[in-house]
Amino acid sequence: MARLTRQEAAWSLTEAANEPYFNLVQRYVFAPYFAGTLATSQAQGASIWGYALGLSGLAIAILAPVLGSIADSGARLKPWLAGAGALAFAASLALWFAAPGTALIPVAFTVILGMVAVELMTQFSNAFLPVAARPAQMGLLSGLSFGISQIAGMVVLLIVLALASATPGWLAAVPHGVDRIAGPIAAVSVLLFLSPFLIVARDRVATQRPSVRQGLDDLKATLREAWADRNMRLFLIARMVSADGMAIIFGFGAVLAAAMFGWKADTLARFGLVITSFGVIGGFSGGFIDGRIGSKKLTLLGLALMAFGAASVMLTDGSRLFGIETGVPLGAPLSTPQEWGVMVGGAFIAAGAAFSIAGMRTMMAMLAPPANVAAYFGLFAFVGKATAFVGPTLVGLMVTLTGSIRPGIALAILFLGIAGLSLSFVRSPIRQVD
Repeated sequence: MARLTRQEAAWSLTEAANEPYFNLVQRYVFAPYFAGTLATSQAQGASIWGYALGLSGLAIAILAPVLGSIADSGARLKPWLAGAGALAFAASLALWFAAPGTALIPVAFTVILGMVAVELMTQFSNAFLPVAARPAQMGLLSGLSFGISQIAGMVVLLIVLALASATPGWLAAVPHGVDRIAGPIAAVSVLLFLSPFLIVARDRVATQRPSVRQGLDDLKATLREAWADRNMRLFLIARMVSADGMAIIFGFGAVLAAAMFGWKADTLARFGLVITSFGVIGGFSGGFIDGRIGSKKLTLLGLALMAFGAASVMLTDGSRLFGIETGVPLGAPLSTPQEWGVMVGGAFIAAGAAFSIAGMRTMMAMLAPPANVAAYFGLFAFVGKATAFVGPTLVGLMVTLTGSIRPGIALAILFLGIAGLSLSFVRSPIRQVD
């Protein structure tokens, strides 16, 4: 393995700026706190959470391709990445003030801002990949970046677990301080992991000022060009539908577990640690597996693992394990086989997500025209959110009507299956993609 350059090493940290927000806010700590404590009922909280996820997805669907095209119009990439990072930092920090009794809508709006900013950070750091990395290192670097981000996600969960186990006096005096500190920890992570790349990265020399009109014109041209290419069209459909399935699973998994088993912050942190550890394994191994079986097969394997894990979670509840009654009643946290069954299902999901995310990102870097990489990664982000707001919104509606999150998991499995079918028809002259 060739030695990484300073710029490549710094780029590999950028995804670690995003993952703590996902782990602490969107998945394991703040999301259950929002649904189970801030809301007057679990159903109300889960439904509003679904709408918040949906609105953030809609905002990304609108903003991401436009901003990507503006960046490709000749502007530098670094200011866009820095701006998204600053917004993510501020929105994450503001969640500290979400005390019990706070109105849900302002908190949800703050969460939406954070989600949008973090997704835009991902877009612009992805667009930097072909600029920052040598072509031969892109597959390895993509998997390495995901693996490092999972380690960062584990570290912040360990911090939450430590704070929950031995809460310092200043935090114990704050109502639900362990839940609320998730936001500030995510904010510090943005600063810590994004700054090195912003410092060392060589940006493009701006050839002209960014233009919204030019960006929209480029977006239209990119859409026409991409849709006319059969392989790109099938790939983007797979990306779009799989992102919808993942948005449901990761947006509601911990909320469902907390509702089924009554898990609190410390147990949810353990849940996140078990799952994230498999994300680390998948992230690091994905880069090497990519070089042996190709990005396409790696992605298909990831989709299959996620569907299997989601099905196992859907068939498990407080008294059943994979649909079979265990006869073991709920007691102390993590004392029943059904709880550990959810852990195992989550592990399959995490490993599968690592494979599919790393594989799809490498496929896009290889399939996109070199002159329009940022615009295509904007399109990549767009299709990743174009319907991803539909899935969480539908789950929110399902919860409103039925009071249960479980039907949404079945919807996620359907999305993953459609994605795998579409991706199976993608063909490319690039050997690694095949």
